[in-house]
Amino acid sequence: MFGWFMDPLTKGDYPRSMRLLVGDRLPKFSMEQSKMVNGSFEFVGFNYYTTYYARAYPPRLKITRPSVSTDSRVNQTAVRNGVSIGPKSASDWLYVYPMGIRDLLLYTKHKYDNPLIYITENGVDEPNNEKVSLEEALKDEMRIKYHHDHLAFLQLAIKYAPPLSCVIKCTLVFQSCIR
Repeated sequence: MFGWFMDPLTKGDYPRSMRLLVGDRLPKFSMEQSKMVNGSFEFVGFNYYTTYYARAYPPRLKITRPSVSTDSRVNQTAVRNGVSIGPKSASDWLYVYPMGIRDLLLYTKHKYDNPLIYITENGVDEPNNEKVSLEEALKDEMRIKYHHDHLAFLQLAIKYAPPLSCVIKCTLVFQSCIR
């Protein structure tokens, strides 16, 4: 689905797959609009927290009420064959998968001609445990490991990936960011 956003910015039109899946609900760019939108960005900003597995809907499945949530025709899941993609955080949707940030950067470099990238958000939350002492809580081992591992995969990606200008780390506990 990333191409649904990036293709207009880098090619002046939606991807063919999107046109086929969304059909008449997708507006068409005029030639002038296509020229105007193509290349109209200075950088790409990613809010990267997690990754999911994706599996295509069965080919014969009829979508009775097409919508933005069904247009991609995939089921997203954090578990495949009984195995989680990574440790679960306190949020229901966030699974820790640091390799995903590297994969995203490398894919973007190769698919979209090496754009400038900002990682605008990245972080993890953990459950509040009132039984843990303040001293123990301040060790913050889960978040330290999360950031260490994500930064290590960013470092690997930088050898091959787009120019990375900035990484902003976020904590979901305080809903604030540090640079």
